[in-house]
Amino acid sequence: MMKNKFLIIFFILTFSLMMCSKNKDVIMMEEFQSSILDKNTIVLDVRTEEEYFGPLGHIENAILIPIQELQSRLDELNQFKNETIYVVCRSGQRSNVGKDILNANNFRAVNVDGGMISWRPENSER
Repeated sequence: MMKNKFLIIFFILTFSLMMCSKNKDVIMMEEFQSSILDKNTIVLDVRTEEEYFGPLGHIENAILIPIQELQSRLDELNQFKNETIYVVCRSGQRSNVGKDILNANNFRAVNVDGGMISWRPENSER
């Protein structure tokens, strides 16, 4: 009986740690915009060019590499290997894929969940 309790506690703790560590690579747009974004923040926008210049706008100085081109254009980001790259898209779906591609290639990337539909344009938009 004691062994079963120990195993259950072990699995709960392991699962909790996994979930906490997983969330380190995701941030909500509101927190990103209010607490992290400044002129030195590396932002990668993985939307299409049409979306980037479209009605939702874009974050000033964001690097535009559409998600379908990201894998083949990773060299363009090598200068940022020692920095955190914040990945944005329209809603957070493509940026999550982009974050995974970057992290799998030894970059340090964070998905900005909520994407540009959660962006408040009064801050830092061109």
